[in-house]
Amino acid sequence: MASAEPVSMMITLPADVASLLRKAASQRGWTPESLAADCIAQQLEVAIRHRVAIERIDQVDEALIDLAKFLGVIHAITENAEKADICRYRPLTVST
Repeated sequence: MASAEPVSMMITLPADVASLLRKAASQRGWTPESLAADCIAQQLEVAIRHRVAIERIDQVDEALIDLAKFLGVIHAITENAEKADICRYRPLTVST
């Protein structure tokens, strides 16, 4: 869990970035520090969401590999069986 107490950090910005930060903060009635903290929090949120998305993609990839291995085993066991006997999905027949 995150601490309820604020943590103090020091960042060094290029002069032009610091000037833009001060200008943007003053236009919104914020302090430059609060705007910088908000920007950092938003970037962290994006990074966390990106990481979760990548982890989920990895989980899907692993599941697909497991499924392919399973189908390979089933195919080896039932090589001479009718596919309709081991698969509930039927090819779509299109009549013209």
